[in-house]
Amino acid sequence: MKDSTTQDWFDTGTWVGRQQAFAVIASKCSAAQAFALKQMRESRAHENIGLTWEEFCTRHAGISRERADYYIRQLDEFGANYFNLSQIARISPEVYRQIADKVQTDTIEVDGEKIPMTLSNASRIRGAIQRLRRQLVAANAEARDATTPDVSILVSRVDALVERTEDLAQRHMLDHHINEVRGVVQYAINKWTALERRIAARTQS
Repeated sequence: MKDSTTQDWFDTGTWVGRQQAFAVIASKCSAAQAFALKQMRESRAHENIGLTWEEFCTRHAGISRERADYYIRQLDEFGANYFNLSQIARISPEVYRQIADKVQTDTIEVDGEKIPMTLSNASRIRGAIQRLRRQLVAANAEARDATTPDVSILVSRVDALVERTEDLAQRHMLDHHINEVRGVVQYAINKWTALERRIAARTQS
């Protein structure tokens, strides 16, 4: 397939024609789509049709500006392999960092065997990722148990809650869903801040 620049897409009106197909990144984003977003933002080609970056994202990409910037950050940090794997199995950035060296363009190493990242292998790949996630949680909990067991349990639960919240944010991309998740995050921040103040007051008394 011949490469097309972002400007070419605008010149031919392709963005409008591709809007419906491109909007599938509201649930999953491919490496090509992430690259197209990155190219669009960096070239500022959206300004040629009188749109801000935020307006372009909502009208032509079908996602919020925050979500588009999130995908671009993932592309910058992990490259295309992260998105290739994400098409097969849901995986958080934290877990991916632990297995990045095992992921190639179209394969992932599982138990010493390189498995093609295809839909037919999706169940096996998902199982391997789940096992890795459990191993990481257990290892972190064990390390913390060696010092302060009660606190380590709290830390483990906080980590699990943060991962769950991020997972929800990744799966619910529409603006009103994102705002709901952000509201939960802000609520948690307020609760933790209030608790920190109460603890500080007690230690000072």
